[in-house]
Amino acid sequence: MIAVLPFRGHGEPPGDASFPRLVGEALVGELTRFGGIEVIAAQSAAAVADLPETEAARRLGADYVLTGRLLSVGGAPRLGVALVVGADATPVWHETLELRMDDLPGVIDEVTARLAATFSARVFGDVVRRSRRRSPETLEDFELIARGVALLKTGTREADEEARGLFRQVLERDPDSAPALGGMALSWFNEWSCDFWEEFEDIGRRAYGLAHRALALDDRDPWLHLVLGRILLYRREFAAAAWYIDRALALAPNDAELLIELVPAEVYLGRPEMAQAHAEKAMRLNPYHPNYYYAYAAFPSFVMREFEAALAIAERAAGVMIIDIPAFTAIASAHLGRWGKARHFLALFETEFRRRITQGRDPAPGEAFDWLIAYNPFRRQQDIDLVVEGLGILHSGSGGPQPGVVPSTASGVTPSTQVLRRDGDGWRVHFNGEVMTLPDLKGMHDLARLLARPGEEFHCLDLAGRGEAARGDTMLDERGRLEVKQRIRDLQEALAEAEDMNDLGRAEQLRSELDRLVEELSRALGVGGRGRRMGDLAERARSTVTWRIRHAIRRIGKTHPGFQRHLENSVRTGTFCRYQPERPCRWDVAT
Repeated sequence: MIAVLPFRGHGEPPGDASFPRLVGEALVGELTRFGGIEVIAAQSAAAVADLPETEAARRLGADYVLTGRLLSVGGAPRLGVALVVGADATPVWHETLELRMDDLPGVIDEVTARLAATFSARVFGDVVRRSRRRSPETLEDFELIARGVALLKTGTREADEEARGLFRQVLERDPDSAPALGGMALSWFNEWSCDFWEEFEDIGRRAYGLAHRALALDDRDPWLHLVLGRILLYRREFAAAAWYIDRALALAPNDAELLIELVPAEVYLGRPEMAQAHAEKAMRLNPYHPNYYYAYAAFPSFVMREFEAALAIAERAAGVMIIDIPAFTAIASAHLGRWGKARHFLALFETEFRRRITQGRDPAPGEAFDWLIAYNPFRRQQDIDLVVEGLGILHSGSGGPQPGVVPSTASGVTPSTQVLRRDGDGWRVHFNGEVMTLPDLKGMHDLARLLARPGEEFHCLDLAGRGEAARGDTMLDERGRLEVKQRIRDLQEALAEAEDMNDLGRAEQLRSELDRLVEELSRALGVGGRGRRMGDLAERARSTVTWRIRHAIRRIGKTHPGFQRHLENSVRTGTFCRYQPERPCRWDVAT
C-alpha cells in the first residue's frame, strides 16, 4: 500500500493548496487504476502531511510513502519525486524530471509509469495494465479541470454550477475535451445523486448524455462508468448497469472514493458481499474518511440480514442524511426489538421525506413507505420482500401506516393499455384493440426497452450491448500477457543490477527499453494514445441499432400498418434512441 503525501513547491508551507498539490492529486488518480497498487486516498494523506514519513506511514498503514517537490534548477522547473519504505524511510526510488508546462499530463504519466515499473518489480509485475486518459491540451486547461473537480467534491449546487463554468471555458477552446465533458457529467450526476427530486429525471438525462459523449472520446474514466451504471440502475436496466459498474471497478480497483460509491450499486444488483468488501477496502484506503462512508457501509449488512452489524455501523454516520438509510436502520432496529431506536430512525426518515420529497407537504398515510419500496431499484425479489416485511414490522410496533400496493409494470393491464409481450419464440402485441403476433427480431427487443420507458433516451451502445459492440477488437491473449510480464521482470532485475554496479550507461539503456515496451504495449492495447476505439464502437452500434429497429418496424407494417405509423412517428433513432409517443400511450411490456 502506498501513501502519496501532498506535493509541495520549494519553500512553500506544508498546508499551501498550490499548483504542486494539484499535480500530486492527479498522480493519485492515475495510480488508483493499477490493480496491484493500493493507494491511500488523498484526503487521508493530506491529514498527515505535516508528519515525518515514517509516522505518516504508521498512521495510514502504508508500506511505502511517495513525496514530491517542485524545484527550480537553473531557472527551469523540475519535479523531484521520491519513494521510500514507510517503516524506516529507506529510499526505494527517486527521479527528477523536467516539468514541461506544455505537456504537464505527459510528465504525470511518465512518473506514473516509472513508479508502476518500480512496484512491478517488488509487488505485482503488471505494468501493461497502465492506462491513460485523453489529457487536457494546455496547462491552463489542466488547472481549470483540476479546480472544477475539486469544487465537485463539496457537493453543493453552487459549487456544481461554478465547476460547470470552469469546464465550459475548456470546452469553448476544445469541444472534444473528454475531461471537461466528463466533469460536466459529474456535476449533473452530483445533483442527481444528491436527491434534487423535483428535477430528478431531467438532471439524470443530462448526466447520462454527457457521460456518453465523454466516453465516446475516452472510455477509461471509471467515474463516468459509475455515472451510467447508477442511472441505468434506477431505470431498472440491470444487465447494462452491471456492465458499467464492473467496468468502473476494473478501471480503478484501488480508488477509495469510487469504491464507497459502488457500494449501493452492488447492493441493488444483488451482490451485497461484494459491496461489503468494497466498503471495508474503501475505509482501509481512506482511514480519515468522512462519516457518510458508514451510511453506505451499513447497507450491505442490512440486505444480508446482519441487523446488529447494520445498526452498529449506521449509528456511526452521525449527521449524515442519505434519505433512505434511516428507514433501513429503523427496520433493522425493529427486527432486533429495539423500538426506541426504531422510532428514532423512522422519525428521521419521515422528516427528510417531508423536507426533500413532498417539499414541506404532509405526506398521505403510507406515502413515504410506498416511495421507499418503489424508489429503491433492488434487482432481487428477496431484497424487495425484506423491505416490505420490515415496514410491516415497523407498522405493527409503531402504529404507523402500512405500505400500500406498489403498481407493477408487468401486470394490471387496463383497457387503455397497449401490450407487448414475449410469447414463445415471438412477440404478441395488443394495439388499439387489435392483436398480432410478430417474429423474434433483435429490433423487437430494442423496441421493448424503448416502449417500456417513454421519453427516456437510451444510448445506442446500451441497446446494442457493450460486449457485442466490442467484438472483433484485438487484445493480447493470456500467453502474451505472461510473456510481457516476464520480459518486464527481466528488464527490471537487470536495471537494478546496473544501478547497484553504478553502470549508468547500461542503466539508461535498460530504462529506455522498458519505457519503449510500455509505450508499444499501450498502443497495441489501445490504452495509450489519443485516438480511442469507443468512438468507432459507438458509430457501429448506432448504425446497427438504427437498422434493426427500422427493420422491425417495416416487418410490423406487413401485419399492422397502423402500429407501423405510430412507431415511425414516435421512435427516434441515432446515437441516442427514444420513444416519444405522439399522444399519451401506456405500454405493458414483458420480456
